[in-house]
Amino acid sequence: MSDQQAVADRYQDKATKEESRRHGRTPCSEGTDFLTLKRLHEGVIKNISKGGTYIEAEGFFFAGQEITVAGPFEDDGQEIKQKGAIVRFDGKGIGVKFTKPVV
Repeated sequence: MSDQQAVADRYQDKATKEESRRHGRTPCSEGTDFLTLKRLHEGVIKNISKGGTYIEAEGFFFAGQEITVAGPFEDDGQEIKQKGAIVRFDGKGIGVKFTKPVV
């Protein structure tokens, strides 16, 4: 396989992952508090869907880390808490996949 084909395959894999998202994202800019490893952090929700969110935040995080996020997750804007797991950390923020609402 040529280097050019390897690069093309990598971009195709990325596009397939993005297209396979179950829920569309909604851009926003909402302040949030979130809890990881018994420590409270502040951040800004930059986009959100039924399945997860992206939060701009400072700190060190890692994929697989459990998280509880407070935010406007209901249609009426009511703030509730969602449990999830960090699936991505890019140095500017974290991608979170929701697992269940906090009862």
